[in-house]
Amino acid sequence: MLSLKESISWPDTGLLPGLVADYIQGKESIAFLSKYPFEIDAFKQVIADKQKDNTDRTLLVEVLQAQYASIETSPAVTANIQSLSSENTFTVTAAHQPCVFMGPLYNIYKIGCAVNLAKQLKQQYSDYNFVPVFWLGSEDHDTEELNHTFVNGKRIVWQGAGTGASGRWATASMQTAIDKLKTVSANTDIIDILEQGLKKYETFGRFSQYFVNEIFKEHGLVVLDQDDVKLKGRFANYIKEEMLHSRAVEVLKPTIDFLEANYKAQAKPREINFFYLGDGYRERIVLDAVSGRYTVNNTDVVFSHDEIVKEIDAHPERFSPNVIYRPLYQEVILPNLAFVGGAGELSYWLELKPLFDHYKVNYPMQVMRGSAAIVSPPVQKKLEKLDLSVKDFFADVEQLINSYIKRNMDEGANLSAERLAAEELFATVLAKAESVDVTLKQSAIGERQKLITALENLEAKMVKAEKRKQETTVTQIRSIHDSLFPDGTLQERHDNFIGYVESDFISAIVQYMDAFDKQFKVLVKE
Repeated sequence: MLSLKESISWPDTGLLPGLVADYIQGKESIAFLSKYPFEIDAFKQVIADKQKDNTDRTLLVEVLQAQYASIETSPAVTANIQSLSSENTFTVTAAHQPCVFMGPLYNIYKIGCAVNLAKQLKQQYSDYNFVPVFWLGSEDHDTEELNHTFVNGKRIVWQGAGTGASGRWATASMQTAIDKLKTVSANTDIIDILEQGLKKYETFGRFSQYFVNEIFKEHGLVVLDQDDVKLKGRFANYIKEEMLHSRAVEVLKPTIDFLEANYKAQAKPREINFFYLGDGYRERIVLDAVSGRYTVNNTDVVFSHDEIVKEIDAHPERFSPNVIYRPLYQEVILPNLAFVGGAGELSYWLELKPLFDHYKVNYPMQVMRGSAAIVSPPVQKKLEKLDLSVKDFFADVEQLINSYIKRNMDEGANLSAERLAAEELFATVLAKAESVDVTLKQSAIGERQKLITALENLEAKMVKAEKRKQETTVTQIRSIHDSLFPDGTLQERHDNFIGYVESDFISAIVQYMDAFDKQFKVLVKE
């Protein structure tokens, strides 16, 4: 079971880029980048605005029922899918690509945050229903990012994962990754879920949809795979508009220029912001300005103007949006109120409002997902013994060690008093030297600096010696840091949830992932 040990305000962690920090704090100068303030009371207006969108709920439910036809799920999920037919039902959405065993912990956190938000909205706006959705970005083709994960400190790689759209990868070769998992985890329940899924589902998209459902089904989470011919058909006119008129570059230019001048543009639109999906590949579509023909990178596929229009009409599933158009695709399909994401995701979403305005699709609220660190009982004991908190570890670890050693050195080994005395002495010397001859002032300042530097160098040597004497303490601090920042990165961006999951783990994550309290949570395993 997890319990809340400590909360750290997001600014104190130093994790947020300037743009996202300013958005969360409601900075007026960037208000134009979003449509709603980051607060729960704003959802009254979000609901009213989204009701004006032309969401095809019949199509959405039809696609979900087809995708879930072979997935055994809970009454809560079944009810949520059916409720999407109602004009009074809305979604809150998190999204990610399929990853081996769901990838890093932050995927669990963002989904938990979406579930938590749906519950909060139901409490505040009881006349409506709110469905948490996980939008499965199954067309991503970054094999190197998606084919591995870390469980209990061990890297597990799915060898032979595939190429092209990840949701279309064959799962037959995944058993070796599950076999590796068995050697590093004793969680037989999760392993059984994975092996059962491997028997049932031949593609990574369906397998991932099944696995996420298994983990979150009791919380009513609905998982939607974006790689669907009917959903793409609903989006076909948007694809054609971009293909023929290159709208994103034109529409987003003022925003991109502003961000480049004041922050950083997370993602910049290309002339054409769609890929072409083929057998084992997902390649950019490029317009040849001379010939006026559309070519697909690294292939022999070429279209004329008329041919590409016909291709979109006949096979919209072959056209895959990049990071610029994927959010629009999501919002066209879903009756969505909020997108729940991390700092990187919010950074590119905050570029896109003009694109939504152009297409007259409501721009949702951006919700910064919750973040956490999970502390094991041995690590918690070390923290208590050293009288340190997790907050201390957001500083540079070497600085933390040095400051800790200095605080705990023998009184005689600390030269703070001597430095202060030297400063006071030279203040007197400086005054006397200047009264004798003003030109002596710089000489006195130089001599003062020499002494201070000598004292600092001597103290550094003393600290180094003290580190050797306190080697056990230094080792403990480093081991705590390695637990919180494995391989030098934040735990939630590295570790897989399987190394932490136990009874009520998911329920605890849902409980603590409240984005609106704007706190980084320290959760202790009991």
